[in-house]
Amino acid sequence: MRDFNWPYLAPSSGIGGEIKFDADSFLVEEIMEDGTVLEEGKKVDGAGVEGKFSHFVLEKKNWTTAAAVKEISGRLHVGQSRFDYAGTKDKTAVSVQLMSVFDIPPDKVLAVKAKDITILGAWSAPGKVKMGDLLGNRFTIGWKGENAEANERVSAIHLELGGRFPNYFGPQRFGSTRHNTHIIGEMMVARQFEEAAMEFLCATGGELNEKSVEARKALSEHMDFARALAEFPKYLRPERAMLSWLAKSANDFIGAFRQLPRPTLLMFVHAFQSYLFNEMVSERVREGEMAPEEGEYFCSERGGFPVIEEKGDSWLCGRIVGYETKPNARELEILERHGISPRDFKIKSIPEVSSKGAYRTIMAPYVGFSFAENKFRFSLPSGSYATSLLREFMDAKASL
Repeated sequence: MRDFNWPYLAPSSGIGGEIKFDADSFLVEEIMEDGTVLEEGKKVDGAGVEGKFSHFVLEKKNWTTAAAVKEISGRLHVGQSRFDYAGTKDKTAVSVQLMSVFDIPPDKVLAVKAKDITILGAWSAPGKVKMGDLLGNRFTIGWKGENAEANERVSAIHLELGGRFPNYFGPQRFGSTRHNTHIIGEMMVARQFEEAAMEFLCATGGELNEKSVEARKALSEHMDFARALAEFPKYLRPERAMLSWLAKSANDFIGAFRQLPRPTLLMFVHAFQSYLFNEMVSERVREGEMAPEEGEYFCSERGGFPVIEEKGDSWLCGRIVGYETKPNARELEILERHGISPRDFKIKSIPEVSSKGAYRTIMAPYVGFSFAENKFRFSLPSGSYATSLLREFMDAKASL
């Protein structure tokens, strides 16, 4: 299950090379619901309306969204729970995004100063910013490689794609290094909590830190949780939280998982659901079959991007399977391959991670595309992955 070799839509071979994953080469700018782009370095004057919230535009570099919130909350001397945002952004990038904070006036938000954190504007509002309160994201991403035909190949693939690409969840959805988040999620859904815990604690594939590799391998051999707690590096805080519990209650793997924050636990289950969705999309791409199947529908669009909540005639919406899903024939076959059913996503022993399912477009649009001076530039709907688009332009596709 660590193989992410999903099929491509464009038949032409890509340009190879690599994405430049550094903050000076990776820029993400949110696109608001009215089409406004929150641009790097551009001050924003919001139309303030009286209320207890302050909305603000954050520009950050080499900060995760969560870490930036922690830093800003500390400087404002308030709890992190007062903050909300429209979307999360990765650490290794410059990103510009909309946020809100409760009961802090805009002038105090504007006064926040921190390394590589800039507040581009702040204004009062009656309500908070909600997750998903954005139309999409605009990307500027550097490419490094050597290909004399790069511009011609990119242009050819752009024509083949016709402004759309398979809306796969990107590989980062399955873990930034070990790529086993979905494996843990599948085990949890299958109620194999001991196996899931040992996968989380012991798997070394993709692990970069030598001390972490040694500690994980040692635990898989001696199975002494108290000893492992002394051997695991301090930075592996989630693992150490589980080990601390298991050192006292060696067989309580459910209790061990419940030592982790709910967002972390949900990440496992959601990653498995994402993997199932990618399987479904990959079958459709191989077959060239994009007609709606039972339980699917077409949604409308705004600004060229899908609006999943509104039915229309623009983009086909498939399902992220959960406990409320009544599976169609294709979904049932995929679930049976994994030995699970939709009801398994209602996890009574850890109810806070139960997942009812959702909808996601099978294909996604990309707009404003260009490739010049070794930089890709394009905009995507909220929730779509730049890596899933760029693989169409970069990968060799020799396996097809």
